[in-house]
Amino acid sequence: MKFSIDTLGCKINQSESDYIAKELLEKGLESVSREGHPDLCIINTCTVTSQSDRKTRQLIRRIKSKNKNSKIIVTGCFTVYNREFLKSHKVDFIVNNIDKHKIPKLIEKIAGSGESLNDFDLENFSKPCCLHSRPLIKIQDGCEQKCSYCIVPKVRGKYRSVPYREVIKKIEGFQRDGFEEIVLTGVNIGKYGIDFKNNGLDTEGKVKNLTGLLEKIIKETKIKRIRISSIEASEIDSNFLDVLEKNKERFARHLHIPVQSGSNMVLEFMKRPYTAEYFIEKVRAARNIFPDITLTTDVMVGFPGEGKRDFIQTAEIVRKAAFSKIHVFKFSKRLHTRAYGMDGQVSEEVKSERSKMLRDIGGKLRDKHIGNSIGKSLNVVCEEMDNKKNIISGTSENYIKVYFSPDKKDFYSVRGKILKVDAGSKYKDGLWGVLNREY
Repeated sequence: MKFSIDTLGCKINQSESDYIAKELLEKGLESVSREGHPDLCIINTCTVTSQSDRKTRQLIRRIKSKNKNSKIIVTGCFTVYNREFLKSHKVDFIVNNIDKHKIPKLIEKIAGSGESLNDFDLENFSKPCCLHSRPLIKIQDGCEQKCSYCIVPKVRGKYRSVPYREVIKKIEGFQRDGFEEIVLTGVNIGKYGIDFKNNGLDTEGKVKNLTGLLEKIIKETKIKRIRISSIEASEIDSNFLDVLEKNKERFARHLHIPVQSGSNMVLEFMKRPYTAEYFIEKVRAARNIFPDITLTTDVMVGFPGEGKRDFIQTAEIVRKAAFSKIHVFKFSKRLHTRAYGMDGQVSEEVKSERSKMLRDIGGKLRDKHIGNSIGKSLNVVCEEMDNKKNIISGTSENYIKVYFSPDKKDFYSVRGKILKVDAGSKYKDGLWGVLNREY
């Protein structure tokens, strides 16, 4: 039996898709592209914005039209509020977002029995061979924040943390497989452990928060590099910073800290738990530890009530924080959120104009950041191989895409390894470099 997986949205979704793929591969199924005539097309969806919904609908229609003999399994956040669309488009199986981890076991039963997929009802059901050279490890799920624009708490549910021993076990597995960097991901990883008090999971190992988990990873594993996917400014406390400072050689010099807006008025309307001044204070604290740290962020434009002055303040905080990359999003009205019916809606024309202005600012900051690494020796995770051009690409510790030519060794023997590369010049979306040692 052959399967394909398409994933939309965040790193958490990608981590969950990796888990499904690993389990299916271990059960003897074959992974193919959508063009490889899969028996099963699995679609892991996103619903965070109206654009995400649109992309999901388009993908489902496209896959159904081009894979008429395949069974379509749809899971992910889109399934929560869009079941009528899925049923009207005759999706074969809808797997609840919270139950997507059950997909491999159900498919194993189907494949092992030789029975038709139609004989099984997945409707009520709603670890990875790593598909990435930087394995994504989900340590936490769920969100209980009150951001007025966000639908994630409704589609992801309450805080749920992965017990630390399970996290350690996954990291050790990746170590044995030769990977040298792992990425810790979750919906709100700064809230890791907040749910343990209610279920007693913190009694074993005394791990009660993200800082405690990081200390355990440092102590109990030998993974060379730990990258934190995203963390809220309000979760960057002195204990977290202390762990980074004491273990500089083990952490990637990169943090993704969503800012959303530089206007205190808009931040209040958004129900974000910080001010612009507080955010900059946390940025400075991080730079005190890593002067050359790479900071990336998410910024929203066109939130209801955002005026010209508010937008200017957002542009100012982007420059002041010196982000090396910014993800710019236009406010999207989401049913079931408090911002849906707010007064002061901003026109699409203004949103597009402001979005372009921020992207221009972000592009200049990115170019400067990349240029600052020319002439330096970077530690790069070997990720992808362009066989036509004989070029390897990977990600540096400070989150720059680096391209270089391999030696005669097999690419797959070094995939996931950290290689030292001398950065020479700008190339495509990153840098061109030269290996400075044999590997």
